[in-house]
Amino acid sequence: MSTAITPECGPDDVLIAPRFVGLCGTDVQVCRRGQEAVANILGHEGVGIVVEVGRAVTSWKQGDAVVFNPVNPVDPDEVLGLSYDGLFQERVLIQNAESVSWLIHRISHRMLKPIGTLIVPVATAIYSARLASTVAGSLGMRRAVVVGDGPIALINSIVLRLSVYRSVQMIHGSSSRYRWAVGNGYFEPSNVIPRTGLVAESVKRNFGGMESEAVIVCVPAEATEQSANDALGYLKPGGLINFVSSSFPPVISLSGGDVNLSELQRRNSSGLPSAGAFEEFVSSAGKLVNISGQRGVSSSDLHAGIELLTGNSQLFKSLITDVVAMDKAVSAIGNSIDWALGRGDGVRSMKTVIELNKDVF
Repeated sequence: MSTAITPECGPDDVLIAPRFVGLCGTDVQVCRRGQEAVANILGHEGVGIVVEVGRAVTSWKQGDAVVFNPVNPVDPDEVLGLSYDGLFQERVLIQNAESVSWLIHRISHRMLKPIGTLIVPVATAIYSARLASTVAGSLGMRRAVVVGDGPIALINSIVLRLSVYRSVQMIHGSSSRYRWAVGNGYFEPSNVIPRTGLVAESVKRNFGGMESEAVIVCVPAEATEQSANDALGYLKPGGLINFVSSSFPPVISLSGGDVNLSELQRRNSSGLPSAGAFEEFVSSAGKLVNISGQRGVSSSDLHAGIELLTGNSQLFKSLITDVVAMDKAVSAIGNSIDWALGRGDGVRSMKTVIELNKDVF
């Protein structure tokens, strides 16, 4: 992890001290070279405090609490912690702060806690649920599958159940996280399926012989292609596969043709269009389904995420299993990489949050 010199705050700038920053699966993928990044400093899920304000800035004041919204809605390839330096540092300079209103949003100091790092993931799941519900039409969907066993998959499962979905299943990988999900009440054992063996048959059996209406893919980049191909076997005609996950390289080969996942995700960028953009796909078996992807969240979904977390904190707070100081961040990332590569030991974290500036605030 790189270090940085404390930046100087210019007249149009705002200087922010990150307080809590979530360790995201994307950070881990970058560190193990499963995804590309230009940034020298990672970290994009975080909350912090404004510590200095340039003399020309009128919309911010010292002491304001903020949450970062990492994706530029105009340029979805401009991402905090990926295309430019992120939040794992003691001070973050926001240049020309009033011209990048999408990047930082004022929050209550009550959210200046580890759970504040879940604001963006929850907002992401809110948009996922809206995309799926739009395809469902007026009656809504009742059966959904979340592929993945990490925090973003579990957050999506919570938000799905809070919407119109009556039955949600999880397809997990080779890690032990699915046991944590079951043990902590996020899924019944009967609704958890391994990503090996007869996946489609297991899903349909659990749904009483019926197919899923929606599939939300939340897996590491290397598992995206297999997860999507599996989904074609248990998704009903006209149903939806939505990719929260990215893929590296971006083109995946499905049964019926190739899909450029990066281009697909650009069509639903930062929560727009609200109703979603979808692409029809015909599998080699002749099944026509809808596919979509997403990148970034809108300001409205961000604030909806804050509201959802505030009113339902008990559903989300147990996802944060570890809060560690900045000097332990390298070790936490290394441990996450070991688990991702199948060589971890002990108890695997669900969501790790890095705490910064503890002695200052």
